Amino acid sequence: MQVKNTINNAGVEFLLDGNIPFAENSFREAIKLNSKDSSAYNNLAFLLQQKGDLPGAENAARKSVRINPQSSSAWLNLGNILVQKGNAEEGTQCITKAIEKNKHNAFAWESLATVAMLQQDYFSAEQCWQNVISISPNTPNHWIQLSLVKTGLQKKEEAVDCLHKALDIDSNNSFAWTQLGILEFARNNFGIAEKALMNSLALAPDDENTRYHLALIFLAQNNIDKARKEFDHIILLNPTNVKVITERGVLDLGTGNKEKAFEFFRTALKIAPSYQKALSYLKQ
Repeated sequence: MQVKNTINNAGVEFLLDGNIPFAENSFREAIKLNSKDSSAYNNLAFLLQQKGDLPGAENAARKSVRINPQSSSAWLNLGNILVQKGNAEEGTQCITKAIEKNKHNAFAWESLATVAMLQQDYFSAEQCWQNVISISPNTPNHWIQLSLVKTGLQKKEEAVDCLHKALDIDSNNSFAWTQLGILEFARNNFGIAEKALMNSLALAPDDENTRYHLALIFLAQNNIDKARKEFDHIILLNPTNVKVITERGVLDLGTGNKEKAFEFFRTALKIAPSYQKALSYLKQ
């Protein structure tokens, strides 16, 4: 973005540099000098939202929209703020207006897709992410999000294709590798799934979710020793992971080591006394 020598745009520069107090002062000064500066109100709204001042952000965003109702960015900012405040209905209406003002606003389509996903409206989310990708096709996360939606729609083959497109763009995306491994595991393609998860661990070796699903793959192939190793690794990384501690106990219980299994269940309950799975096994 070309930044002109104005107080408002100086604020943008401060914001991009992470200097929040100077940015806020600049936006407020710009508004003092020109109470009709829609852009300054819009920038202030975005900044206040980042600070967690949602009432202040909403107030600034509404002023921006009133001054310049043709601004796609202003409608999007207001919509995102309202959604974050829990007003999804009006927020969605505002985001829709942002798209009406500029059908090529990829950020607006992305926000609309996110709201749809939160509402588990996967069909609408799929359409939105496809629109995002038509505008911005070279962002791996867009393909990953579309994959998640297609998974929710039980379009697993298409979901896998989306992940491969994400990895074609960025082969070092560990999250995409993990999601690919999980999907291939669900399709009983254990070898492909294991390779994908190993690729993920090569990039992010401390990712608990990746190691957990790798352990599940080993269990599905009756490779108890490798599964145990992955569970133990996760517990070393996070000694309070009650889910894995309990699963570790279940594994020992299944191999006849009841005493050791109950130690794991008791450990889990020390961390989370109401954890039902551990309680149910201890009652056996």
